[in-house]
Amino acid sequence: MNIQFNIEKLKKRLKKLYAKYKYLYVVLFGSYATGHIKSYSDLDLAIMFENEIDCLSKALDVAMDLEEDMGVKVDVVPLNIADTILKYEVYGRGILLFCSNKSRFIDDKINAIDEYLDFSYHFEKFYRKTVREITNAVTGSKS
Repeated sequence: MNIQFNIEKLKKRLKKLYAKYKYLYVVLFGSYATGHIKSYSDLDLAIMFENEIDCLSKALDVAMDLEEDMGVKVDVVPLNIADTILKYEVYGRGILLFCSNKSRFIDDKINAIDEYLDFSYHFEKFYRKTVREITNAVTGSKS
């Protein structure tokens, strides 16, 4: 499968759909972004809409519009309401396909990475404490 052709076709379609859906940027992630495309792969897109209102409905509409054009199942995640781990994956490994506001994209990317790193620190701290408590319970020590 020729991913470059698919990406270029997708970029052109996203530019046309911008007027209808008003998104700030669109990021390709998942198997199409990594190049590990299988016959059953869907096209994963993360979209930051200008307005959070109805972003789930808009995401479904974008997916349906693109499925017709691309000939593949499309899964759209609205970044406006995405969780920390998904945002980190999208910004860390995704491919920016469309952007109407570069400074907003950069700010959002930095914030998502910061949020993830903050979360990771607290998770690691909790993990170490839990392991220590389990070890102490098993060995009978109180350190």
